[in-house]
Amino acid sequence: MALRINYNYQADFTHFNLLQTEQNMNKALERLATGYRINRAADDAAGLYIADQLKTYAVSLEQATRNSQDGISIAQIAQAALQNVYNILNDIKSKAIEAANDSQDNATRQIIQQDINKLVDVISKIFSDTEFNGKNIFSGGPNTFTIHYGGRTNQNLAMLIWTATATPAQDTNAPSTIVIGDTTITIDVTSQTLAELSIQNIDNIIKAVDQLNAKIGSYQIELEKIVINNESQRINVQEGESRIRNVDFAKEMSEFTRNQILMQSGTAMLAQANQLPQLVLQLLR
Repeated sequence: MALRINYNYQADFTHFNLLQTEQNMNKALERLATGYRINRAADDAAGLYIADQLKTYAVSLEQATRNSQDGISIAQIAQAALQNVYNILNDIKSKAIEAANDSQDNATRQIIQQDINKLVDVISKIFSDTEFNGKNIFSGGPNTFTIHYGGRTNQNLAMLIWTATATPAQDTNAPSTIVIGDTTITIDVTSQTLAELSIQNIDNIIKAVDQLNAKIGSYQIELEKIVINNESQRINVQEGESRIRNVDFAKEMSEFTRNQILMQSGTAMLAQANQLPQLVLQLLR
């Protein structure tokens, strides 16, 4: 065995390995403290890039889902309003049928017309007052709601809602008008003949209400399916990001414990290595 004083290879080698072990232990400690396997790009540059891209897409999908849910809310508000209009139109039709009966004279038909005008006024208020976030759904401007439903650009769904308005004859027995999309009707029950014609007109406008309601319901169904797909994608994307970015505590704790033992044994061996040059003194006695 060669014995030297000026250079202790065993102590130097043991010290070098101690530094490596300390570095590994600090890294494991950092991961356990933060819960992240990647705390900086130097930990895993490619992994950090992929994890960041996945996180961005997951965040985008989350907002896109909220957008789609806003679209569903618009559809639900519109459908509730149309259901009320449908019920009122049935009341109006009953009154038109009453006016079409020759047991009524012109005086009572004018009173029925006034009742109908008041009901049309309610329909007018429903169409003009139904809104989402201050945007009128049936009238008062463009009735196309563009829903950005996806996490990428140009992933849009256009909800086209027909314009719907009603013009009542206020405080008179003049006829009222209702417009839904391309269907325009006049309700005039001031004579038996006009009452018969109004019954057909009311049937036509009820069909228009049902068609618009069905159209909006189809948008809601589509958006509900989009929300389910967005959420499914978001969950899987976040799981992918988590596998890359987050630490496996069981594995990391095992690594930390191994490094702790290596530190203790390395420290003990460094003390032993530092004792080796003292053997030279025995040769010098």
